Amino acid sequence: MNWRQTPERVAWLILVASFSACCILAVAVPLGVRSYLLHATRAKTAFVTALAGTTQVYPPGASDPIAVTEHRVVQEGSRIVTDSTTRALLTVLAEGSSGQVLATVQLSQDTAIDLRRVRAPRYKLSSDPSQVVLELQRGRVLLTTQDAEARDVRVQLNTPQATISLGVGSLDVISLEGETQVRAQSGTAEVSAAGRRVALNGGERTSAAAGKAPEPPVSAALDLVLNGTFEGQISPPWDQIVEVAPGLPPGTITMTQEGQRRAVLFSRRAEDGAPNRVGVSQTLGRDVQGYDVLTLRFDLKILYQSVPGGGYLATEYPVMADIFYTDIYGKDLHWYQGFYYMDLPAGSTYLTPTGEKTPMGIWYTFESPNLFDVLKETRPARINSIALFASGHDYESLISNVALTVR
Repeated sequence: MNWRQTPERVAWLILVASFSACCILAVAVPLGVRSYLLHATRAKTAFVTALAGTTQVYPPGASDPIAVTEHRVVQEGSRIVTDSTTRALLTVLAEGSSGQVLATVQLSQDTAIDLRRVRAPRYKLSSDPSQVVLELQRGRVLLTTQDAEARDVRVQLNTPQATISLGVGSLDVISLEGETQVRAQSGTAEVSAAGRRVALNGGERTSAAAGKAPEPPVSAALDLVLNGTFEGQISPPWDQIVEVAPGLPPGTITMTQEGQRRAVLFSRRAEDGAPNRVGVSQTLGRDVQGYDVLTLRFDLKILYQSVPGGGYLATEYPVMADIFYTDIYGKDLHWYQGFYYMDLPAGSTYLTPTGEKTPMGIWYTFESPNLFDVLKETRPARINSIALFASGHDYESLISNVALTVR
């Protein structure tokens, strides 16, 4: 066709094309801008803390690791590795300046995990959740998440055998010898493998072998503790412990809420150097003969302690757990564990702390080894009671999600 012979047709074609382009741009540009405002993301801050020994961090693209003995920022694409003598804590902070913790990942010994993605929406206009994507290459992690700054969180944990999705909650994940084991302590998780999805609620567990679908969820264990999540009032079933010399101010016990986590706060700021104790206890009276595993697990956060280490005799900690039991020989005994963050000063005459050192101001999940193995010489036959408390002079600490389980 000769455009010179039909200039009217060419003009109409140009007019229609221009109008169409104008309409497309009029719609596409606002939609593109809106999509960007709603879904643009930015990287969040993540730290790795060495809890015991020296942790190895491989930055993105690096073949040689960086040794971490205390605290270090990690970037997306980094790999964190512990060996048989080390443990580490990966902490992800919310996008704002408040310093709220969005997720914590505790790495047990012989564990390797990749931090693939740690993102939050760039603009407050977005309703998208904060996103954390991890790849557990091997080992065991304890994953805890919470909403922060009025924004949901979504965590995806990939293992060689399965994909695990979690909103707000707490998971225990092990990937070893061609199998992934998942135990939900709280919240709701979804485990996907081989084209099948399994939903886990708190107190349930499942497993997925290589190339196979996840097993149906089953009860994780029998919990001997009542109201370990501290819903409603403390007492009953918990009783309060308050011990201090006459005439001196005691510590306080209060309920508090951090996100969706209910916790008990132990606090004292008298600055009088008076030994004291404050906490909660519960009478259990449960026969544990016939079980193979006995485990204590709970979350704790230490905000302040005035006495370094575990005190003069290594028996005063800002958080302590004490289990009273009757052994198979009929003798009444107890097992306890303390927690602290403040080291002893140089030249101190205090006894070396026997408790477990934890990060200051961060929720930390403690899980004991099998107490039947620890106490095999005086194996518990009956669990009489459990107590969780703060001891020392001044302190501020929290506990939550207490569970004493048998299976």
